[in-house]
Amino acid sequence: MKPRIAIVAQRWAPEMVGGSEALAWQYAELLSEDFEVDLLTSTALDYITWESALPEGTERVGDVAVRRFATAFTRSEYFFTLDRKVRADWATTGTTTSERAARFWTTALQEEVIKFQGPWCPGLLAHLDAHAGDYKAVVLATYLYPTSYFAACRLDPNKLLMAPTLHDEPMAHLPVYARYRERIARFLWLTNAERDLASRLWGVEQGEVIGMTIEAATAKPESMPYPYLLYCGRIDALKGVDQLLAWFALHRAARPDSTLRLVLTGKDTLGLRKMPNVEFLGFVSEARKLALMAGALAFVQPSRYESFSIVALEAMAQGTPIVVNGHCAALAEHVVASGCGSAYRDRGEFDAAIDALVSMSPAAREEDAQRARAYVASRYTREQVRKRLADEINAVIAATR
Repeated sequence: MKPRIAIVAQRWAPEMVGGSEALAWQYAELLSEDFEVDLLTSTALDYITWESALPEGTERVGDVAVRRFATAFTRSEYFFTLDRKVRADWATTGTTTSERAARFWTTALQEEVIKFQGPWCPGLLAHLDAHAGDYKAVVLATYLYPTSYFAACRLDPNKLLMAPTLHDEPMAHLPVYARYRERIARFLWLTNAERDLASRLWGVEQGEVIGMTIEAATAKPESMPYPYLLYCGRIDALKGVDQLLAWFALHRAARPDSTLRLVLTGKDTLGLRKMPNVEFLGFVSEARKLALMAGALAFVQPSRYESFSIVALEAMAQGTPIVVNGHCAALAEHVVASGCGSAYRDRGEFDAAIDALVSMSPAAREEDAQRARAYVASRYTREQVRKRLADEINAVIAATR
């Protein structure tokens, strides 16, 4: 009989194709080869409100038992007031500011903002209390939410693993999160940069880089009548898309002879208006997404808050160079380690990266494509990630026997 384990995630549904939700599901599927896996999650779909949208209960999805628990409340102005205070207090990262903010943010107040950011699922925590002895290991997917934080407060630390999906955002600076280093047996990192950030913020010095599996099958490039840059994902200011649109408009205005366009796919939360040389395709199929990646001059990832970026690596698997926000260490790591693409930190570097791509020779472009594909194939195949992940689970189980 396979050992039983749990993976805890703040939300999950089959249509969620990115972020920590995709990570939790991928790990659940990979581990189901060797373990009985329960995915414990909320009934919410919307990460802004955490309103219950799906029925409570258990359903079988492939080899994984998905157990959903109701959210007790939705986000209110109380949370947003606390969130604004967090962002203001940690907007400056100097030691003096952080120490002063830490004195204001008592443990009780920090746990208050974690709880009220949601999703608050008393049934999920009660399930873990009742079945703690049934699970040989519990994986907490992403550090941020109460589903992870309060589970880590009540379960045996020797059984706990965490995939933090950590990036340098104001909430990560709350001192209470540094307690994870005492409450988690093993950390599962997506990149070396993520692990280095945890060392700086939380004093965590252990854990293996696991990564994620990336689709590497080569797609037939989409045929467009113009060269284009591609962005896929949430069309959101938090993802840096507003800055990307502004900088691309300035780039094109300074080069009237250029035929370059920017193509966007995904959910629009900005309320895009019609813009010259910008094409918004909305949601596209997985097959078309890969075809668009294969045909793009480059894939642009403007977010500074990423711990991995599935879409950037999917583009690299298609042989497409990436142009990324260099303020995000995880994205910059992909560029440096692969020897493919560019990382920009200001508009001048953004313009230079695009100009270099436009003027690149076919031979140099093919060399870039080979480096990009090799980087993904050498690190992120299904079997590579599955083995690294299973080894970590088995190490926890062996240590608690």
